Amino acid sequence: MWHKIALSLWSVAVMFLFFSCKENSSEENREGAVLVRIGDKALTRGDLEREIPDRLKSKDSALFADNYIKQWVDDQLLYDVASRNIPDKENIDRLVERYRQELVIFEYQKHLLNEKLGKEISEEAMNVYYEKNHDKFKLHSAIIKGLFLKVPENSPQITRLKKWYKSNTPEAVENIEKYGLHNAVIYEYFYDKWVSFDEVMDNIPYSVEREADFLRTHKNIELNHKGYWYFLNISDYQLKGEQMPFDFAKAQIKEILMNQKKMNFLKEVKDELYQDALKEKEIEYFN
Repeated sequence: MWHKIALSLWSVAVMFLFFSCKENSSEENREGAVLVRIGDKALTRGDLEREIPDRLKSKDSALFADNYIKQWVDDQLLYDVASRNIPDKENIDRLVERYRQELVIFEYQKHLLNEKLGKEISEEAMNVYYEKNHDKFKLHSAIIKGLFLKVPENSPQITRLKKWYKSNTPEAVENIEKYGLHNAVIYEYFYDKWVSFDEVMDNIPYSVEREADFLRTHKNIELNHKGYWYFLNISDYQLKGEQMPFDFAKAQIKEILMNQKKMNFLKEVKDELYQDALKEKEIEYFN
């Protein structure tokens, strides 16, 4: 009982120290203010402030700070005991140093890539890769082109909308766009690009058992369900297992080529560092 009361009073005291500061105190002094100390380890106000997410409101940030301080205390106490009793501390030190080395290398490589390597891949390069690797680009699920609308069932001019959505003429598309601005809950225009059929159907309370048969025999879906009209018009489709269109494969190709570009760049950096070190006789090999 006394322990719980002491912990509560301690938390209040620490939180008061954290959230209160004098008007004339400098920012540096505030950041360096110690909130809690265990042996030679100290948690300062600045340490804590850097951990609190910006999105938290005042009440939530106070709770976060209180929990963080308690966790910090628990971690330090456990770490002290573990440090004195771990059987193979030398191995831990090696692992820590190895992890630190990997972390520093990773951050440096990331800095190099952001600074030196462009993020653009030419259309020509993507096209060449696509033509040489057709077997890598097969559709895992069906894709479609078309238009999808979800509107409340009491929306005006539903009869006209039922005619417009089945046509991809400029006039019909213009009418739908004007209509969608004021009435549509969802309006997706994709006559000019391929999209996943499954992703579109996720928005429609309609079950398709045989995907290939459905796409071969249906050009549209017109459904009223629980207060909404759903309209889907399909202008083109490609089935699972067919050759992936270049336009649909471009994002995947770009990622592949960017990864290759990064790997080649990092290899060049490593080779250059190695050759420079040999030239300067910084590396010594022993039998």
